[in-house]
Amino acid sequence: MSRSGRPCFWTFAAAVAVLTAMAAAPAVFKAAAQQQAPPRPNIPTIRTTTTLVEVPVLVLDKSGQPMDILGESDFSVYDDNLPQKLVSFDNTPRPLSLAIVVDTNDWDAIDQAHRSAQLITDMVVGAAGEASIYTPGPEPRQIVPFTSDANKLVNALRHLTKAPVAPQGGGSILEPLNLAMLSLRHEPQSRTRAALIISKDSAKSGLGAQALIEGDMSDAMPIFRIAPNRPANAQAHVNPDTPEERGVGQGSQRVIAPPAPVDSRGQPTSSAGNANLNLGPLFGAAATLTGHIFEPHNLDFVYYSGGLTYNPSNDSEFDRKLSLIGDELRAIYHLYYSPSDLTAQAALHVITVKLDIPATASVGSTTYRRTYVGAKLH
Repeated sequence: MSRSGRPCFWTFAAAVAVLTAMAAAPAVFKAAAQQQAPPRPNIPTIRTTTTLVEVPVLVLDKSGQPMDILGESDFSVYDDNLPQKLVSFDNTPRPLSLAIVVDTNDWDAIDQAHRSAQLITDMVVGAAGEASIYTPGPEPRQIVPFTSDANKLVNALRHLTKAPVAPQGGGSILEPLNLAMLSLRHEPQSRTRAALIISKDSAKSGLGAQALIEGDMSDAMPIFRIAPNRPANAQAHVNPDTPEERGVGQGSQRVIAPPAPVDSRGQPTSSAGNANLNLGPLFGAAATLTGHIFEPHNLDFVYYSGGLTYNPSNDSEFDRKLSLIGDELRAIYHLYYSPSDLTAQAALHVITVKLDIPATASVGSTTYRRTYVGAKLH
């Protein structure tokens, strides 16, 4: 615990140090000194990524509004079902560091960012906050570093453009979001660090989703996602990557190759006179590998981080949800505990938060950080 009263974060390793005193002993003790010393006990080394776990908690009432009247005694925290003692509790509003990720692969997300740029800056970031902006593409980019300059943020959001077409498998919203979370880790822990995604893509699967969850487990940064609706009176957009725009003939920007022959099941086939290979067995092997590689990554990083997802159906609801996210980010309780069992074998611990308040209380839902990387025995 620092002198300021805020909890400190550190990594420690438990080890045994043997001190041997070399000194001249009286003659009466020579025989005892010549006896062989007992063997040193084989004590395992315990390493852990953290000795203090932070759990940001958001409590909503039945109308969906944040509840900011709760105290430390209203919360109970469990680590892998084991009750934990809170060592610190903080419900003081903190200045915000917000990473804004806009899915510029989607015109609706771009148009909503244009339309709501001032609202995002005023209501979500707030006067005491700072934000940075990220977009996808062939290479995810931070287009605005963290700044409290409201004019710079509004101007950047209002001038977002369609992202270039990414190579196959690229351009996911996960890529700029991982970049955003990496930048957030460099922001002071005395601030509320969070990410806001404007995207229809829930992106609950893939290697990037696993990286997000593991990163958040170490740093306790909630992720909020709002799915953009089509803004009213939005202009029509032309996709420059269609054959109608780029052409299909020889010498045009795009040449469409003739279709490859397929069998009755739609698999590529090999026949005389063409250079196609029989890729059927390879597709079968790929399907098997996909089941093993990607199945563990079907995880909802918004849920595990303690954030929320909103799906507004019109502009007014979109604006209300944005304002609500701003209120929620300023109403987060911060709970801290030291794990009671640092020798636990589990690499991933599950956190559970319960409210010790009457059942008649007007509580709607509670969201919180649900996982963290725990101690490992080596």
